[in-house]
Amino acid sequence: MKKYVKYDNVEYFMPFLYCNDIFIPVLKELLKDEINPIKYVYGCIDCAWQGGRESWLKITSLSQIDYYLKCLKSQNLIPTFTFTNINKIEEKLNDETSNNLLDIAYKNDAHFIVASDALYNHIKSRYPEAKMHCSVINPICKQIDDKNFDETRFYNEMLDKYEIVVLRPEYTIENIDRLDKIISDISRVEVLINQYCRYNCQYHKLHYIVVNEVNYLKFNPTEKEKLGYEIEKMSNLSEDIDKYCPLRLDIDYKSVYMTDEQVEKLVNIGVKKLKLQGRQYNFDMIFYELYQHFFNKEISKEEIRNKVDLICAKMIQADRKKSIIFAMKGN
Repeated sequence: MKKYVKYDNVEYFMPFLYCNDIFIPVLKELLKDEINPIKYVYGCIDCAWQGGRESWLKITSLSQIDYYLKCLKSQNLIPTFTFTNINKIEEKLNDETSNNLLDIAYKNDAHFIVASDALYNHIKSRYPEAKMHCSVINPICKQIDDKNFDETRFYNEMLDKYEIVVLRPEYTIENIDRLDKIISDISRVEVLINQYCRYNCQYHKLHYIVVNEVNYLKFNPTEKEKLGYEIEKMSNLSEDIDKYCPLRLDIDYKSVYMTDEQVEKLVNIGVKKLKLQGRQYNFDMIFYELYQHFFNKEISKEEIRNKVDLICAKMIQADRKKSIIFAMKGN
């Protein structure tokens, strides 16, 4: 019997925390006869520290958050919070909602992805043993701001500070033949393999700032009404930037989306952590990315999709509680 999973010796980071988490029980059922390589699920609910990728799963009760994280732990998954806001983050360190979320997440053995030294220091001052990941936003911003930025040195320094460090995709591609020789611990770097953005996009930092701020203004009830015009202005700017950073397959541009050959080379030289983006993707888009990078292509896409659809149907009809996505029902 052919295995569904493409690689046995990697751990996947999946965009299933508070979004598209129906895939958690679906993949568990599909992979019941083999080891499930998904270890981390990342995302975040609306809060001042969140990186701006809006979660459609709205949770307001702290007890619900606690219950949700316990459900994930029962599936042997590590919830990984994207605390990657970089816009005026120093002013938001004392945000009550974010700190409450931090407390509950830490209690449930969550990890934290950050892009700010200030937020890193804040979390570590509260929880010195917190497991921290250095966001890809960090080197992206430094590379844009400083033409003399020594990226290799940066990653090696961050590996002394963080549990896991995310490499910029362009850097990974450009150094793919020597990555294992210039990075001090390649087993602890994480590589985003399905980024659609333009290669070395000049708008990358600005895009992060705009998305961060739009989400924050929408989330903050005291600011939302009086800053309605600012939200509209920032939203329009985000749409303008999207024209240059398109998530579209019908536009001819050089992207950092990695090929099968590139990913296989990374795995062969010792990269053990692969990340798929997709917090805002719908079911079909997530399945497309899974088939491209997660599933063994010796099994046809149609065969896998048919089994995924059948599992979804049976799961929902038999017992909605089996799905993390429905775990909040009645709580």
